[in-house]
Amino acid sequence: MKVKNNKTSKFIKFLNGKAFYAVLVLCFLGIGIAAWSGVQGIRSLEEPEENNSSALQLPSLPESVENNEKEETESVPEATIPDSEPTEEPESDSDTDEVAGNSATYFVAPVIGEIIKGYSDSELQYSMTFEDMRLHKGVDIAAKAGTPVVAAGKGTVLEVATDAMLGSYVLIDHGSGIKAKYCGLNAVPTVSVGDSVDSATQIGTIDVIPSESVEERHLHIEVTVNDEYVSPLKFLAD
Repeated sequence: MKVKNNKTSKFIKFLNGKAFYAVLVLCFLGIGIAAWSGVQGIRSLEEPEENNSSALQLPSLPESVENNEKEETESVPEATIPDSEPTEEPESDSDTDEVAGNSATYFVAPVIGEIIKGYSDSELQYSMTFEDMRLHKGVDIAAKAGTPVVAAGKGTVLEVATDAMLGSYVLIDHGSGIKAKYCGLNAVPTVSVGDSVDSATQIGTIDVIPSESVEERHLHIEVTVNDEYVSPLKFLAD
């Protein structure tokens, strides 16, 4: 009975002593540590899902690459329609210029001399012979009497005749609708109707033109394209 009482008294002393409180504190610490470990375990179970979802995301491009792509997209200009209307090429007055361009390569001056009166089919010019104003549908090239006159180019003689106003003349068909009348020649030209001529063929010599007899001696030449008068200077080489 004494032994039992001793053990009981020792236990009671233990409970009444500081050791009891130390053990109690350790118990509470153990419970706290266990609770904290449980919370961390739950968090660790949740974090992998977030990490997995983030692992599936594609890596983002560097800012410099993104900026370059944006600049290229914004810098592409939209198709625009010019405000100005296309200029139209000036239309030619007729087909004469084209015919002249094709023919001027083989046309030459029938005589060498100064042009003393030019061509005019709309503006009146003064006539010293008639002392009035009138049209002049030809070109006058000054040359002394007896000066040889040659054809301006290849062609065929259509007429050899005398006119009261223009004197003796030779009409030559130069092709492409071009005809030339050489006026003020001598009474007996050196060619006949049907003859083929070129720029080396002499067709006559300088004589007199009744309608221009007061002016100095000259060759009066008229040119038509498709039977319409044009300036002979369009065809004669410089």
